[in-house]
Amino acid sequence: MAVSTITEIEHAIERLPKTEAARLAAWLAAFLSRSQAASVATHHDLDSLIGTWRDDPAFDSAIQAFEQVDEAVSK
Repeated sequence: MAVSTITEIEHAIERLPKTEAARLAAWLAAFLSRSQAASVATHHDLDSLIGTWRDDPAFDSAIQAFEQVDEAVSK
C-alpha cells in the first residue's frame, strides 16, 4: 500500500474529472453519515442510573487528594 500525504491526496482529488469528484464527495458524505449513526448507536441511555447514587467512603477517601488545590500551581 502506498503512503500518501494529505497534500498528495488533495492534488489527486483536484485532478479528478468533475463527475468522479462528485461521486467521491457523495461517497464521503454517505460514509460520514454511517459513521456518525454508528457512533450514536453505541451510546446508551443513562436514565436508569438516576437516583442510584450511594455514598462510598472508600471512594471519597481515594479522591480526596484530587480535591486539594496546590497554591503554587494555581497562580
